[in-house]
Amino acid sequence: MDWQSTLQTLLITLPMFLLSLSVHEAAHAKMADVLGDPTARDLGRVTLNPVPHIDLIGTIILPIMSIVSGGFLFIGWAKPVPVDWRNLYNIRRDDTLIALAGPASNVALSFILLLAMAAVALAGMDTQQGSVGEVLIRFFRYGMLINLSLAVFNMLPVPPLDGSHVVANALPDDLSEKYRSIGIYGIFILLILINFTPLGKLLSMTIGGVYHAYMRLLSLVL
Repeated sequence: MDWQSTLQTLLITLPMFLLSLSVHEAAHAKMADVLGDPTARDLGRVTLNPVPHIDLIGTIILPIMSIVSGGFLFIGWAKPVPVDWRNLYNIRRDDTLIALAGPASNVALSFILLLAMAAVALAGMDTQQGSVGEVLIRFFRYGMLINLSLAVFNMLPVPPLDGSHVVANALPDDLSEKYRSIGIYGIFILLILINFTPLGKLLSMTIGGVYHAYMRLLSLVL
Protein backbone atom coordinates (compact mmCIF):
# COMPACT_ATOMS: atom_id res chain seq x y z
CA MET A 1 0.00 0.00 0.00
CA ASP A 2 1.55 3.34 -1.07
CA TRP A 3 1.43 6.40 1.15
CA GLN A 4 -1.25 8.11 -0.92
CA SER A 5 -3.65 5.19 -0.64
CA THR A 6 -2.70 4.73 3.03
CA LEU A 7 -3.59 8.36 3.78
CA GLN A 8 -6.81 8.00 1.83
CA THR A 9 -7.73 4.88 3.77
CA LEU A 10 -7.00 6.66 7.06
CA LEU A 11 -9.20 9.61 6.10
CA ILE A 12 -12.06 7.28 5.21
CA THR A 13 -11.84 4.66 7.96
CA LEU A 14 -10.55 6.43 11.06
CA PRO A 15 -13.52 8.84 11.38
CA MET A 16 -15.92 5.91 10.95
CA PHE A 17 -13.95 3.87 13.47
CA LEU A 18 -14.19 6.71 16.01
CA LEU A 19 -17.91 7.09 15.37
CA SER A 20 -18.50 3.35 15.69
CA LEU A 21 -16.60 3.11 18.98
CA SER A 22 -18.46 6.17 20.28
CA VAL A 23 -21.82 4.61 19.41
CA HIS A 24 -20.74 1.40 21.14
CA GLU A 25 -19.62 3.09 24.36
CA ALA A 26 -22.52 5.55 24.44
CA ALA A 27 -24.91 2.59 24.17
CA HIS A 28 -23.28 0.96 27.20
CA ALA A 29 -23.52 4.23 29.14
CA LYS A 30 -27.13 4.90 28.16
CA MET A 31 -28.26 1.39 29.04
CA ALA A 32 -26.55 1.66 32.44
CA ASP A 33 -28.33 4.96 33.04
CA VAL A 34 -31.70 3.47 32.07
CA LEU A 35 -31.09 0.58 34.47
CA GLY A 36 -30.36 2.86 37.40
CA ASP A 37 -26.64 3.68 37.29
CA PRO A 38 -25.86 7.29 36.29
CA THR A 39 -22.09 6.92 36.78
CA ALA A 40 -21.17 6.94 33.08
CA ARG A 41 -23.75 9.61 32.27
CA ASP A 42 -22.30 11.89 34.97
CA LEU A 43 -18.86 11.41 33.38
CA GLY A 44 -20.17 12.55 30.00
CA ARG A 45 -20.05 9.14 28.37
CA VAL A 46 -23.58 9.21 26.90
CA THR A 47 -22.31 11.05 23.84
CA LEU A 48 -21.24 10.47 20.24
CA ASN A 49 -18.36 12.87 20.78
CA PRO A 50 -15.35 10.51 20.57
CA VAL A 51 -13.12 12.56 22.89
CA PRO A 52 -14.48 11.19 26.23
CA HIS A 53 -14.22 7.63 24.87
CA ILE A 54 -10.69 7.73 23.43
CA ASP A 55 -8.02 5.38 24.71
CA LEU A 56 -4.69 6.50 23.21
CA ILE A 57 -3.44 3.00 22.38
CA GLY A 58 -6.67 1.20 21.52
CA THR A 59 -8.46 4.01 19.72
CA ILE A 60 -5.63 5.82 17.94
CA ILE A 61 -2.24 4.11 17.84
CA LEU A 62 -3.28 0.51 17.14
CA PRO A 63 -5.78 1.33 14.34
CA ILE A 64 -3.29 3.64 12.60
CA MET A 65 -0.55 1.01 12.85
CA SER A 66 -2.96 -1.55 11.42
CA ILE A 67 -3.72 0.61 8.37
CA VAL A 68 -0.09 1.61 7.80
CA SER A 69 0.96 -2.04 7.94
CA GLY A 70 -1.66 -2.92 5.34
CA GLY A 71 -4.09 -4.53 7.74
CA PHE A 72 -7.67 -3.71 8.62
CA LEU A 73 -9.23 -1.99 11.60
CA PHE A 74 -10.06 -5.11 13.54
CA ILE A 75 -8.79 -4.87 17.07
CA GLY A 76 -9.46 -1.64 18.86
CA TRP A 77 -11.09 -0.37 22.00
CA ALA A 78 -12.14 2.73 23.86
CA LYS A 79 -12.08 3.59 27.55
CA PRO A 80 -14.29 1.14 29.44
CA VAL A 81 -17.61 2.56 30.57
CA PRO A 82 -17.66 2.53 34.40
CA VAL A 83 -20.64 0.79 35.98
CA ASP A 84 -21.44 0.86 39.70
CA TRP A 85 -23.28 -2.39 40.37
CA ARG A 86 -24.67 -0.99 43.63
CA ASN A 87 -27.03 1.18 41.57
CA LEU A 88 -28.42 -1.63 39.42
CA TYR A 89 -31.82 -3.16 40.11
CA ASN A 90 -30.76 -6.72 39.19
CA ILE A 91 -27.00 -7.07 38.90
CA ARG A 92 -26.75 -10.19 36.72
CA ARG A 93 -29.55 -9.25 34.36
CA ASP A 94 -28.65 -5.58 34.11
CA ASP A 95 -24.92 -6.16 33.66
CA THR A 96 -25.74 -8.53 30.80
CA LEU A 97 -28.05 -5.98 29.17
CA ILE A 98 -25.42 -3.24 29.52
CA ALA A 99 -22.81 -5.51 27.92
CA LEU A 100 -25.09 -6.47 25.02
CA ALA A 101 -26.02 -2.86 24.32
CA GLY A 102 -22.61 -2.13 22.77
CA PRO A 103 -22.52 -4.90 20.13
CA ALA A 104 -26.25 -4.41 19.46
CA SER A 105 -25.62 -0.73 18.69
CA ASN A 106 -22.92 -1.70 16.17
CA VAL A 107 -25.26 -4.16 14.46
CA ALA A 108 -27.91 -1.43 14.27
CA LEU A 109 -25.39 1.04 12.83
CA SER A 110 -24.26 -1.53 10.25
CA PHE A 111 -27.86 -1.78 9.02
CA ILE A 112 -28.13 2.01 8.83
CA LEU A 113 -24.95 2.10 6.73
CA LEU A 114 -26.37 -0.61 4.47
CA LEU A 115 -29.44 1.57 3.94
CA ALA A 116 -27.14 4.53 3.23
CA MET A 117 -25.38 2.51 0.51
CA ALA A 118 -28.77 1.64 -0.97
CA ALA A 119 -29.76 5.31 -0.90
CA VAL A 120 -26.63 6.31 -2.85
CA ALA A 121 -27.33 3.66 -5.47
CA LEU A 122 -31.05 4.47 -5.74
CA ALA A 123 -30.26 8.17 -6.04
CA GLY A 124 -28.36 7.39 -9.23
CA MET A 125 -25.15 9.05 -8.05
CA ASP A 126 -22.01 8.62 -10.12
CA THR A 127 -19.95 5.84 -8.53
CA GLN A 128 -16.97 5.97 -10.89
CA GLN A 129 -13.50 5.96 -9.33
CA GLY A 130 -12.86 9.24 -7.51
CA SER A 131 -16.46 10.47 -7.65
CA VAL A 132 -18.39 11.64 -4.60
CA GLY A 133 -20.69 8.64 -4.92
CA GLU A 134 -17.75 6.21 -4.97
CA VAL A 135 -16.20 7.81 -1.88
CA LEU A 136 -19.52 7.63 -0.05
CA ILE A 137 -19.97 3.97 -0.98
CA ARG A 138 -16.48 3.17 0.31
CA PHE A 139 -17.11 5.15 3.50
CA PHE A 140 -20.35 3.29 4.20
CA ARG A 141 -18.87 -0.09 3.19
CA TYR A 142 -15.88 0.33 5.50
CA GLY A 143 -18.32 1.42 8.19
CA MET A 144 -20.32 -1.75 7.79
CA LEU A 145 -17.19 -3.88 8.10
CA ILE A 146 -15.94 -1.93 11.12
CA ASN A 147 -19.25 -2.25 12.94
CA LEU A 148 -19.65 -5.93 12.13
CA SER A 149 -16.08 -6.48 13.33
CA LEU A 150 -16.72 -4.62 16.57
CA ALA A 151 -19.94 -6.54 17.21
CA VAL A 152 -18.43 -9.96 16.56
CA PHE A 153 -15.10 -9.25 18.28
CA ASN A 154 -16.70 -7.85 21.41
CA MET A 155 -18.93 -10.88 21.81
CA LEU A 156 -15.92 -13.15 22.29
CA PRO A 157 -16.15 -14.71 25.79
CA VAL A 158 -12.75 -13.38 26.86
CA PRO A 159 -12.75 -10.95 29.81
CA PRO A 160 -13.17 -8.03 29.75
CA LEU A 161 -14.97 -8.12 26.37
CA ASP A 162 -18.75 -7.80 26.35
CA GLY A 163 -19.31 -11.47 25.64
CA SER A 164 -17.53 -12.37 28.87
CA HIS A 165 -20.16 -10.48 30.88
CA VAL A 166 -22.87 -12.68 29.41
CA VAL A 167 -20.92 -15.81 30.36
CA ALA A 168 -19.92 -14.53 33.81
CA ASN A 169 -23.48 -13.67 34.72
CA ALA A 170 -24.56 -17.21 33.85
CA LEU A 171 -21.97 -18.78 36.16
CA PRO A 172 -22.17 -19.42 39.91
CA ASP A 173 -20.73 -16.59 42.00
CA ASP A 174 -17.40 -18.26 42.82
CA LEU A 175 -16.71 -19.27 39.21
CA SER A 176 -17.91 -15.92 37.93
CA GLU A 177 -15.45 -14.04 40.13
CA LYS A 178 -12.52 -16.22 39.05
CA TYR A 179 -13.54 -15.91 35.40
CA ARG A 180 -13.76 -12.11 35.54
CA SER A 181 -10.37 -11.93 37.28
CA ILE A 182 -8.50 -13.03 34.15
CA GLY A 183 -9.56 -9.77 32.52
CA ILE A 184 -6.24 -8.18 33.49
CA TYR A 185 -4.61 -10.57 31.02
CA GLY A 186 -7.41 -10.27 28.47
CA ILE A 187 -5.56 -8.37 25.75
CA PHE A 188 -2.62 -10.79 25.86
CA ILE A 189 -4.96 -13.78 25.72
CA LEU A 190 -6.74 -12.27 22.73
CA LEU A 191 -3.53 -11.54 20.85
CA ILE A 192 -2.34 -15.11 21.38
CA LEU A 193 -5.68 -16.62 20.37
CA ILE A 194 -6.04 -14.49 17.26
CA ASN A 195 -2.47 -14.92 16.06
CA PHE A 196 -1.67 -18.50 17.06
CA THR A 197 -4.97 -20.38 16.94
CA PRO A 198 -7.73 -20.78 14.32
CA LEU A 199 -9.72 -18.05 16.11
CA GLY A 200 -8.43 -15.27 13.85
CA LYS A 201 -9.48 -17.15 10.72
CA LEU A 202 -12.82 -18.07 12.26
CA LEU A 203 -13.52 -14.44 13.13
CA SER A 204 -12.60 -13.30 9.62
CA MET A 205 -14.86 -15.97 8.12
CA THR A 206 -17.74 -14.98 10.40
CA ILE A 207 -17.41 -11.27 9.69
CA GLY A 208 -16.92 -11.90 5.97
CA GLY A 209 -19.94 -14.21 5.87
CA VAL A 210 -22.22 -11.64 7.51
CA TYR A 211 -20.83 -8.89 5.27
CA HIS A 212 -21.53 -10.90 2.12
CA ALA A 213 -25.05 -11.62 3.42
CA TYR A 214 -25.53 -7.86 3.76
CA MET A 215 -24.32 -7.31 0.23
CA ARG A 216 -26.66 -9.99 -1.11
CA LEU A 217 -29.51 -8.24 0.68
CA LEU A 218 -28.43 -4.97 -0.90
CA SER A 219 -28.44 -6.56 -4.36
CA LEU A 220 -32.00 -7.79 -3.78
CA VAL A 221 -33.13 -4.30 -2.81
CA LEU A 222 -31.50 -2.80 -5.89
